Amino acid sequence: MAKDFRKALEEEILLADGAMGTLLVSRGASPEQAKSPLNVTDPESVREVHDDYRDAGARILTTNTWDANRVKLTAHEWADSLEKINREGARLAREAAAGEMVFVAGSIGPLGALVKPYGRLTLVQVREIFEEQARALLEGGVDLVLLETFGSLLEAAEAVRAVRGLSADVPIVAQMTFLSDGRTAFGESASHALSTLAMAGADAVGMNCTLGPQETHDVFARLSPPVSVPLCAMPNAGYPTVVHGRNVYLSSPDYLRDYATAFVEAGASIIGGCCGTTPEHIRAMAKAVKGRPRATSGRVVAVAVERPVERLTEPGIETSRLKRKLADADEFVVTAEAEPPKGVDVSAAVEGARVLKTGGVDAVNVTDNPMARLRMSSISVAAILQRETGLEAVVQITTRDRNVLGLQSDLLGAAGLGLKAILCLGGDPLKIGDYPQAKQVSEVDVLGLLRMARGLNGGADLVGNAIGAPTSFAIACAANPAASDLEVEFSKLRAKIEAGATFAQTQPVYDVAALERFLARPEARAIPVLVGLIPLRSLKQTLFFANEVPGIVVPEEIQNRMRAASEKGADHEKAEGLAIARELAQAIAGVARGIHIMPMGKYAVVGEILQAVSMPSKATRR
Repeated sequence: MAKDFRKALEEEILLADGAMGTLLVSRGASPEQAKSPLNVTDPESVREVHDDYRDAGARILTTNTWDANRVKLTAHEWADSLEKINREGARLAREAAAGEMVFVAGSIGPLGALVKPYGRLTLVQVREIFEEQARALLEGGVDLVLLETFGSLLEAAEAVRAVRGLSADVPIVAQMTFLSDGRTAFGESASHALSTLAMAGADAVGMNCTLGPQETHDVFARLSPPVSVPLCAMPNAGYPTVVHGRNVYLSSPDYLRDYATAFVEAGASIIGGCCGTTPEHIRAMAKAVKGRPRATSGRVVAVAVERPVERLTEPGIETSRLKRKLADADEFVVTAEAEPPKGVDVSAAVEGARVLKTGGVDAVNVTDNPMARLRMSSISVAAILQRETGLEAVVQITTRDRNVLGLQSDLLGAAGLGLKAILCLGGDPLKIGDYPQAKQVSEVDVLGLLRMARGLNGGADLVGNAIGAPTSFAIACAANPAASDLEVEFSKLRAKIEAGATFAQTQPVYDVAALERFLARPEARAIPVLVGLIPLRSLKQTLFFANEVPGIVVPEEIQNRMRAASEKGADHEKAEGLAIARELAQAIAGVARGIHIMPMGKYAVVGEILQAVSMPSKATRR
């Protein structure tokens, strides 16, 4: 008899299988490895899981392909085998379902990378990646497609559209994961998210993962208004605890059986399990749902309209002198860089900041693990320098080492410590630093970080939740007047300004003509630009900058001046480097809104440079 998923869904409760990944790990697979390549490297283990779930009473067997998309497989160096992994996943499940009234669901999970505006992936790329995986699964002969564990409604809806674009006939079950408050990680309510997926083309929608049976049921029972298509629920077996290095889930099979009954009574049409559930759990759940007809509720299409978050405005009185100067077009702003210590002794940085303050600096800029070398937290050092010296601080925040939770937490911490200015950067690559084997996070790009900071200034976090009193950051971005392709550079700068940047800080500049061309563009006049300057100290350093450091251009004239000085000795090199820096600083003061000096730990040189600078008014600045 031919299997018709939609007809079966209309007539009865369908029991899906349980976890694949955690069960494979419990049976010996490595927790760190991608699980879908086991379809190729250890098919017997995967087939055994399918057989066990079938024997336990599951009517839906899910392919071992949750992580078999190009983004995740690339991270595990399996992208070249994407089609084979997905087709083998479908074949193994079909073989287990052969001769039974069991449906094979092709599993597709989230990409593991954020979508613009918070990440690098465009919606076009997202759709292409989902289409690639879905096409392989459909060619493998799955009965339906199961989209599961999506935290982003934007991504989940695009996945539904991608599958539906390939086939108007294949049934689609789309599931999202929610937090205990009934919202996604990006703030959408369960009702709104599931209704949106139904309207995008899903035949059934629901929730899986993250929460255990009780909290999942609480969210499920609160769905209002009702969703127009059948609902499904596949909770975890509770929260995990670590035993001998492995995640162990505590919910018993009997506990899942009781909640299976509760989900049926609440209107679920498909019930299954996620992380931590096993064939024993599914066998117990089968006793509660086997043969039960699907409840009918006469649902109507409804979309929950999200109430916008009430955002607070900044206080009327601005206590930051730096921010006031940045806002005044007649002011010339001076910042200088301080390096956090390698250990816990911050005294050198404090003394350096005192020297900078005496030399006429408006704010000290604190680097964030520069050159990917371990240093004390930039936020901690910035707060200490500000407290000990009274000099305002600009704290650098990089996306390299933090996910979206860590970034927001650190930004709130910086605000709580009284810091009023941040510089948003990607960070130097880990491979050049102390820990080349470390994992780079970069969950969002710089544009995502800028938007995040702008949101906190508006009184809400990334997912739209109110944070109470808003932060009040001046938000900086990086720019490069010496970029090889200025059109690309200006495109990036426009995007950064749109994302929330309120001032910019540039790479070191030694070519005044190139700087003038850069500042002539409207993008460079839209926000204050602080022009970077590193005082040259030797010919060796000069040649290093000119030949090995991307983004720095040192004109031949300056190289020749340092070469001539080097022939007279080290003291002449330092003197010539200082003379060049003073000339550059004066030129910068004539065309830009500010200067950012990077003294490389030689803090006294900043005052010597600034002594040569006459601060022009707006009327005299070109």
